[in-house]
Amino acid sequence: MSALKLRPEDLEIMYAHAADQFPNESCGVVLGKADEPEKTEVRRLTNIQRQLNKLYPDLYQRDADTGYFADPKELIRVFKDAASGGLEVIGFYHSHPNHDAYWSIEDHKAAMWAGTDEPSFPDAFHVVISVYDGVVKGAAMFRWDAKSKSFTESSIE
Repeated sequence: MSALKLRPEDLEIMYAHAADQFPNESCGVVLGKADEPEKTEVRRLTNIQRQLNKLYPDLYQRDADTGYFADPKELIRVFKDAASGGLEVIGFYHSHPNHDAYWSIEDHKAAMWAGTDEPSFPDAFHVVISVYDGVVKGAAMFRWDAKSKSFTESSIE
């Protein structure tokens, strides 16, 4: 799969969010048009995993330092903003505190329609950011490969 061009300032917003949220995972959405990389918009989302873990520990077993759950109200607002502004959801990002940037089993589950082998956003990219002790160490991008039915690493330009 070809490399995806992200604006350096978009990556910086993602990296700053990841560092700001350390030791918790950060999460967010990238809006834009796939063929117009100069018109992207990174939207930070609130990770409510800690609250869910406290309220429903049997259902949400991970805490915010090892998992994320984007605030649904914020996510709906972002989707509405995208639709009204003629934009699309072209990507997602989240961080891995004190871990490398890799595609985990949990990442895979979160990207899929519940109970299916199809992703919720098959054309969207997913950036995973590695943050150690509050310092971003790198990132990796993953995209859906329909042929292999898996997410594969793609380069970030």
